[in-house]
Amino acid sequence: MDVGMIEWSDELSPFDYMMFRADADPHSRTTIMTVELLDEVPDRTAFRLAMDRASRIVPRLRQHVVAPLVPLASARWVIDPDFDLDYHLRWISLPGPAGLREVLDLAQIDQATPLDPHRPLWEVTVIEGVEDGDARCALVWKLSHAVTDGVGGMILDRVIRSEERHPEPEALPPVPTPEDVTALDLTRSAARGLPAALLRQGLRVASEAAGIAGQVVSDPSGTMEQALAVASNIAKLNLTPPADPSPLLAGRSLHRRIIAYDLPLSALRNAAKAHDCSVNDAYLAAIGAALGHYHDMMGVPVEAVPLAMPVNVRASGESGISNNWTSAMLALPTDQPDPIRRMQQVREQVLTARTGSSLDPGRLVAPLAAWLPNAALAGAGPGMLGIDVQASNVPGHPDERYIAGAKILSNVPIGPAPGVAMMVTMVSQARHCYIGVNLDTAAVTDADAFAESLAWGFDDVVALGRADTTTSTPSTDGAA
Repeated sequence: MDVGMIEWSDELSPFDYMMFRADADPHSRTTIMTVELLDEVPDRTAFRLAMDRASRIVPRLRQHVVAPLVPLASARWVIDPDFDLDYHLRWISLPGPAGLREVLDLAQIDQATPLDPHRPLWEVTVIEGVEDGDARCALVWKLSHAVTDGVGGMILDRVIRSEERHPEPEALPPVPTPEDVTALDLTRSAARGLPAALLRQGLRVASEAAGIAGQVVSDPSGTMEQALAVASNIAKLNLTPPADPSPLLAGRSLHRRIIAYDLPLSALRNAAKAHDCSVNDAYLAAIGAALGHYHDMMGVPVEAVPLAMPVNVRASGESGISNNWTSAMLALPTDQPDPIRRMQQVREQVLTARTGSSLDPGRLVAPLAAWLPNAALAGAGPGMLGIDVQASNVPGHPDERYIAGAKILSNVPIGPAPGVAMMVTMVSQARHCYIGVNLDTAAVTDADAFAESLAWGFDDVVALGRADTTTSTPSTDGAA
């Protein structure tokens, strides 16, 4: 890709800063992870060179967060004057032969360990001693959600990985200039500029008021329509969950269990296309079936569960890596036995959510959160709104990917689960769908039963298009 087109800002948005601060509490941690299986151990020198190059192209990998002592100005991403690439690259070996399950067990512990807030917010661990099918190595990628979202992660992927096992070497870009900026520096600068900032804000408000007044005179009906539209959006902002929370999934703890599943992309695509639905509709319908099956197995059937889904709001062609998404909340059907109707019910809700209010509760609260102490943000997340499940669907790259001479065979995406019973994440890569489920074991007390239900739920949906596709197969080594 044209790396010159990657966009980023050195100023943290209020939303990104809220996620950065939320990491201080273990219940609301926003760490994103990906576990990748490779066909061979990467060349150590080439791997370090690839990460060094990526950190020069995307300075965010060399930046840490500096915030003013009092919130008079925005926090900033600053090029770390003490940046040490080798701190972020770890190389370990497990007692072999270790499979995907053993790697996921290690990732569970790693995700619970906070990133150092005084350093760039990412780490990657190369794991040797892996023997899982054709896999001989694993990579565990870890970064804060304050750095990027799923779509931004795919932009970073194009910088870090390649489409060839041994691409032609490229010249290293220059090292970004370190910045020695402290919290006190930001505070002093904000304090000096405060009178002028207040004056500019006052002039802007006055100007906007004058503009509105002029518009009322010249176009009273148009101004009224705009006002009604804003009022309508605010009225649509409903903070109540879209369905009653499940009594079976009520427990919350700090204990996690990661399970994995994968299937051909064509399996979901064929099932969805046959009934005028999208891959995302089929994906969510399969999760609904899995949850319904699990609830029935546990003797606590429910009609629906409240689900939150991030929706990418980047403009077409936009290549920014900062978080740029809003949330849609659905009542995910779990008792609908007909997979076609279940997909259609999901589609109706998704379309309604996409055309509804553009106001996201988290983004409304974020500017205020800068003034709150860390203790007030404890447990912040969708769980506070009564949400049981988060589900994310990230379109990946259609081609095979390589890093430092090693081919990426598969991956398990692991999203954060702040205050929810589970986070389900799907990434489509090289014409395959890889699904990772991050379970709170106090909510899902029988992870083995849920792994069985997950396979059942996807098979229920895939069967709709089975005449034209390959039957899905659960990733048994990754199942809990």
